[in-house]
Amino acid sequence: MPNLLLLTGIIGLVYLSIGLSSPLITLYLKDLGASYWQISLILTSFSATALLSNYAWGWVSDRFGRRKPILLVGLLGLAGVYWQMGRVPDANTAWAIRVLEGVASAAYLTPSLALMGDLLAGTGQRGRRMGYYRGSASMMFAVGAFFGGALADRTSIAVVLSVCAGVYLLAAFFTLFVREIAPAKKAVVIETPQIPPPPTTPERQLPLLFLLGAMLWTAAHGAGASMWPNYMASFDYTKTEITRLWSLAALVEFPSMAVAGMASDIFGRAPLLFAGGAFAAIVHIGYVTLAALLPALLVIQVFRGFAFGSFTTTGMTFVAEWGGQQRRGRNSGVYNAANGAGGLIGTFLGGTIVQLLGFGSLYTICAIFAGGSAIAFLFLRRQQRKESEATLAKVVA
Repeated sequence: MPNLLLLTGIIGLVYLSIGLSSPLITLYLKDLGASYWQISLILTSFSATALLSNYAWGWVSDRFGRRKPILLVGLLGLAGVYWQMGRVPDANTAWAIRVLEGVASAAYLTPSLALMGDLLAGTGQRGRRMGYYRGSASMMFAVGAFFGGALADRTSIAVVLSVCAGVYLLAAFFTLFVREIAPAKKAVVIETPQIPPPPTTPERQLPLLFLLGAMLWTAAHGAGASMWPNYMASFDYTKTEITRLWSLAALVEFPSMAVAGMASDIFGRAPLLFAGGAFAAIVHIGYVTLAALLPALLVIQVFRGFAFGSFTTTGMTFVAEWGGQQRRGRNSGVYNAANGAGGLIGTFLGGTIVQLLGFGSLYTICAIFAGGSAIAFLFLRRQQRKESEATLAKVVA
């Protein structure tokens, strides 16, 4: 229990920092003189670096059976990155620093998910527990997003980035007190599957349909989110309004993740993943048609919170319970790499499409990607049903 509380507190601090910075980062790059196309290249470079780093860090954590040292490297690296980001003279320097951020963020994200899987292995209601864990992060993101824009309006975005560096440093301090789970021997790695029961042999790899759905969902989210502050600014929303609209969606994520986690324990993971994709498609259609109307935009942001909560919690739980401890780091790395690939596609397309075709075309394409993810998760559900029926038939025979 102390480990779970510590990890929950640490991810809360990480997402507090992300909430402070992410709604402002593209505005900051624009202030540094970057065009929309250059912003896309900078964000794409970050995603590409994270994509390559995720599996590498997962492999290292499995190879040496350690998660904590890599977490420390990632958090200390993020502290250094954001301290320097607040002091860059131009967009090209910011570009180089964001590449380093991709390495550092992967060093935190992949081992932290693997460590949560280690802690939850063999326990019941993994979806509910993961929902509270990830939901608390969204709540802290909401706090950061709520205050980040106001702080930037009163001081500057550079000051906000320096505050983020301090928050990451605090998270690294708390990581010192985390106790790792000793690697289990391969012969005794046994995990009790959830419903529907996925095969959980120690070397079980993640299904391709799951990874495809995750990549498409993240591509839609990455493309839309990368240009969302600039899109809102085109309607003359202030920085404070932009960050608080983002905060509203993040605030909704907390109860959404808790409910999605409990629902996935009852109905299975794939139906909740499908819901996340379907809700995301609705959200992006709403951005195309209703973003200029603030009351309607508030409703859209609530739907966005449900979409994000349903996909994120369920996806993390799916990965955490799939395979044994010896495979969990690599599975976490592959999952984050799939998300990274989606983010790479999304961030590249985001500014590029806006530069060439405008914001409306961007969010239409995002809706198509999100709908594609829902279809992939629907086929995943059918695949799991067939596997469950085949397993049951073998048992009966």
